[in-house]
Amino acid sequence: MKKILLTLSIVFVAQFVSAQKQLFVAFYNQENFFDTIDDPHKNDNEFLPAAKKEWNTEKYVNKVNHMAKVIASMNDNKGADIIGMCEIENDNVLNNLVANEQLKKNKYQFVHYESPDERSIDNALLFNSKKSKLISSLVYPIHFIENPDSKTRDILVVKLEAKNKEQIIFIVNHFPSRLGGQEASEHKRIHVASVLKHICDSISLANPKQGYVIMGDFNDEPTDKSIDSALAAKGNLADVKNANDIFNAMYELKQKGEGSLQYRKKWDMLDQIMMNKPIANCENKICYKQGSASIYKQDWMLETDEKYKGAPLRTFAGQKYTNGFSDHFPVYIYLELK
Repeated sequence: MKKILLTLSIVFVAQFVSAQKQLFVAFYNQENFFDTIDDPHKNDNEFLPAAKKEWNTEKYVNKVNHMAKVIASMNDNKGADIIGMCEIENDNVLNNLVANEQLKKNKYQFVHYESPDERSIDNALLFNSKKSKLISSLVYPIHFIENPDSKTRDILVVKLEAKNKEQIIFIVNHFPSRLGGQEASEHKRIHVASVLKHICDSISLANPKQGYVIMGDFNDEPTDKSIDSALAAKGNLADVKNANDIFNAMYELKQKGEGSLQYRKKWDMLDQIMMNKPIANCENKICYKQGSASIYKQDWMLETDEKYKGAPLRTFAGQKYTNGFSDHFPVYIYLELK
């Protein structure tokens, strides 16, 4: 009996040590995470109690609980260590989220800036403060020269320091939508991708050993021009040869026909996580766990209606309240600490 207990103790300790030496990094489009308060300076009219969607306290509390449930269930119910988000209205929803009973144990902190987006939705980053600490953050605004009145989300850049004292940069994105058609709107996403590439190149120029992870809802596939050409992200690790080369961890999943979003019964891989060579090729004290890239979904996150079976169970289907989670699945990778 003592021998069995000793063996179980060794296994438990080994699993605990292993968990301490890796980070679960995710990205999750929150699908219109609005509070119920009317902000006269924002276009939040669609998500108010008097609006057609009747976005009231009950629905908002359900949304907070649902988003918290997904995040808490990640990483074998230990919760995501670092998670980028988009479609966040303000600090208020983030404060309500991290204070949720399901997430309290992880002592999440967040980084969020108000952006000029036309729909009043922003990017944010949550991180487990027991696993990493904030070093710095800033945003890069997007300007469309040919149409200065067009507004979109800023690019969020956050530098964290892990427990092994290695610093890593996380870049959170939400590229312009395909409103008006994919081809007609493509130039906007290509422009944002060029700004993102400039940010990445600047990081590598300042410090070729600095690791960074790019994440977001890019509203484009890994093979579309904004990602494949403007950002020049590569789908094969063997092609990542220079410090500023970018590896797209979601490329292989896309090639297998998987996706984070279902549109007209077709899977799209619009949510992606990428990284530069120091992370991808494990040249630093934080490195990508090869093959760990995946799409996060549980049975309770899935649509059960026969017409949409297996798709993400969303909060709204048009104007119909479906009391779900998001129209996107989260994507994730593991980073190993050396």
